[in-house]
Amino acid sequence: MSYTIFEDGHISSPTGYRSTGVSCGLKEVKKARDLALVYSQQPCNVAAMFTTSATIGASVFFDQAILARHRDHIRAVLINAGHANAGTGQTGLENAVECAKIVADELEVPRDSVLLMSTGIIGVQLPMDNMIDGIKRAVSELDSGGGRRAALAMLTTDSRPKERVYRIQLRDGHSVTLAGMAKGTRMVHPQLATLLCVMTTDLAIDQRLLNRSLQQSVAGSFSRLTIDGDTAPNDTVLLMANGAAEGAPIVDASSWEYGAWQEALDALTADLSQQIVRDAAGNGKIIQVVARGASSEANARQVAQAVARSMTVRRSCMQGRPDWGALLAAVGASGAELRPELLELRVGNLLMLLEGSAVAFDYDAALQLFSGPEIELVIDLHLGSSAAIVWTCTWHSE
Repeated sequence: MSYTIFEDGHISSPTGYRSTGVSCGLKEVKKARDLALVYSQQPCNVAAMFTTSATIGASVFFDQAILARHRDHIRAVLINAGHANAGTGQTGLENAVECAKIVADELEVPRDSVLLMSTGIIGVQLPMDNMIDGIKRAVSELDSGGGRRAALAMLTTDSRPKERVYRIQLRDGHSVTLAGMAKGTRMVHPQLATLLCVMTTDLAIDQRLLNRSLQQSVAGSFSRLTIDGDTAPNDTVLLMANGAAEGAPIVDASSWEYGAWQEALDALTADLSQQIVRDAAGNGKIIQVVARGASSEANARQVAQAVARSMTVRRSCMQGRPDWGALLAAVGASGAELRPELLELRVGNLLMLLEGSAVAFDYDAALQLFSGPEIELVIDLHLGSSAAIVWTCTWHSE
């Protein structure tokens, strides 16, 4: 492992970043931080992934337009919480453009070098007087130690911020820093569900490789979360790389340095994803669904997601009942390629179904597995070598 945890690190721990979070009256809780700003003193290469919803928010539309033109001199990301600026029409888009313009002018950077994120209530216009005042104060309060303020400001229904920072040791003796902060929890109200993540690094890396590495990491982490089965209009994951650390840039995907970078990025996105699902669970249970032995990764993912989305499966886990029949039903309804006579089901290491037939098992052991805070459900299709993992959870309000 080429990386170590940077204790007490935050989003502006990598060289050359500044951040903060201020209050401008966007949340119902008075004086709560609700506007975050992350700024790089040097232009950044940026990789990004967005929601697959057809009803995207204004911030996503704006970011996609900027990144379609260029991805190599981004300087800042503005994040507001409390108002999603989705379902707000042309006025919402104009407000988004105006916010980015004010950030750029206050920072004295190009107007096409600012990206946006929004989360909160859908269908409500941004209070622009509050936004303008908040942006100006945020710019004036930027500092290298402001990461925790930013992480708090991006939250809505979350119970706590999600942060992690790694130091990556490279073979030339240099080290780089990779930081991430995220927000996301279960959909308590349909208007308040959004997964947002910002990651920063001082690594110098080719733009094409940055995109490739983010896509791989998201596929193995955020894309494997299914808390409530809904897709929000504002989901965004951004990765900024300003190249401020010492050392030669990474330009070869076959290099040791790229492998070390990918390992750390995979670990960071997985860690932040786990923090989200744990926050969503609250006093409920974490459920890890493992589908293996599939003919393809897509097939494995289809099975795992069907099980994770099943309310019957989650209810049996919540109630501590070893109802493996619900698991079998969810697998059968997944629409994925399978042969029932080859199917194997386990809870943890406890075998419950083999070659499509029930087997005798220790009921007390099963009861103990279903009663724990974390439950692993394993489906083996015995059709190939592909596998997928999906994380979900229960909560007491179900």
